[in-house]
Amino acid sequence: GVRLIVIATNVAETSITIPGIRYVVDTGRVKERVYSKRSGIGSFRIAWTSQASANQRAGRAGRTGAGHCYRLFSSAVFEHQFSPFAPPQILQTPIEGVVLQMKVMSIPNIREFPYPTPPNEE
Repeated sequence: GVRLIVIATNVAETSITIPGIRYVVDTGRVKERVYSKRSGIGSFRIAWTSQASANQRAGRAGRTGAGHCYRLFSSAVFEHQFSPFAPPQILQTPIEGVVLQMKVMSIPNIREFPYPTPPNEE
């Protein structure tokens, strides 16, 4: 028997299904981009993932057959350290590029646009 080991980023939580994946090992961590409004500098940090993302990761195992997820964190950490959902990206990253694209698309009033989650006024 041949075993295939796949090491994946957060993208694998929702966007791919690899046939035959039987086991997932989840560290509970995510490398996320953060933006400091004060300094205007973006950086990366390693933090706990959200409960929703951890559940998505677990769901990768056994999509096409029997499977199991091994979590490298306790249920107490899952319940108390993980937020239920990740905050929307529009609240975590600079949106100047999005605003410029909206202007190019001739969207008349960007402040009144029906965003799923409105950006901060700043």
